[in-house]
Amino acid sequence: MSAVLTAAPSPPSGLAHVLASWRSMTLAELGWFSLMGLLYGLIDLSSLAYIDDHPQWWLALTRQLFSPAIVTLLLMLFWLPAARSDPDHPQRAWRLGLATLVGSMLALLVLWGLVRVLDWPSVNELMRQRKGETKQMPVLWSRFVGDGLSAFIPCGLTVALFEMQSRRQRAQTRLQRLLHEQSVMARQAMAARLAAMQAQVEPQFLFETLVDIEQAYDRADPEAAAQMERLIRHLRVALPRLREAGGSLESEAELLDSYLAVVAGRSKAAVSFNAQWPESLNGCALPPMLLLPLLQRALRLADGLPGRCTLAAEALPRGGLRLLLAFDKPGLCGDDEELRALAERVRALSGGPARLICRSSEDATLFTLELNP
Repeated sequence: MSAVLTAAPSPPSGLAHVLASWRSMTLAELGWFSLMGLLYGLIDLSSLAYIDDHPQWWLALTRQLFSPAIVTLLLMLFWLPAARSDPDHPQRAWRLGLATLVGSMLALLVLWGLVRVLDWPSVNELMRQRKGETKQMPVLWSRFVGDGLSAFIPCGLTVALFEMQSRRQRAQTRLQRLLHEQSVMARQAMAARLAAMQAQVEPQFLFETLVDIEQAYDRADPEAAAQMERLIRHLRVALPRLREAGGSLESEAELLDSYLAVVAGRSKAAVSFNAQWPESLNGCALPPMLLLPLLQRALRLADGLPGRCTLAAEALPRGGLRLLLAFDKPGLCGDDEELRALAERVRALSGGPARLICRSSEDATLFTLELNP
């Protein structure tokens, strides 16, 4: 026998990674960076009150509002490839910092050219004109450093805030996944243990049944062979469950029927068992060890064997399942603490909301088990 192993596709690199990261930009990211740029532009908006009578004040307003937004949007072209890299890479912070620095500096150069072409005056220039001061051009490198810092700082804060939020979301997602995996593994472990318990025939029950059969053969009881057949049938139903982590409605009904038959045969009593449900529920999966403990508990509390046992099932409106196990004997609810323990086990196995209710009337007892998805 040979197996073909296929390697997992490697993530894109180089230009392919850059293009893929640009295409993956979301509206939330675009809105976040645009909003941060506009908010930064509003910080010094009050200074426009000193030049509101200048004929070019609206151009200064346009530059004040949209310059930070243009810088942050151009920054995204460099931020996205770094942000789409491995989130667990040890150098991720350096990648984001370098992308922010390069992106903000290049965006600043683009903004210089755009302002020069569109002839957008700054608020400071209009205020100097109003005061009659001559325009003084600073040294190019000092101007670049000053404007670069004014661009890099808000860009860095924007990237840092977004990265913190992203890390928080990733941490929450991982936590939820780990909790879900833990819950699934716990249910699987419990299901395996209970399936093994369900498959095991109680040693005392098996020993006493074999002793009864042996004594029946010794006294040439005509029921000896039938009792042996009933025990063999029950073992054939119960033992294969060692390899299973659950069952179905049909298998659960067969298990209850075979167990009742052995108990009734030992007591020389007649116990009828009836199971009914819609055809649409055939093959419906059930967690292990749900119904047999209820049956054993009812037989332990009953004053004599019940004459009739009924198992019914029906679908719940939201996709769940309701199981109804009824006995023609009253007073089988017993200790509420034991029922609560059984209900907790049902909830742990089903992985969702579940309820176990016992009601006893003058001539019957009904166990209602509701399993919700």
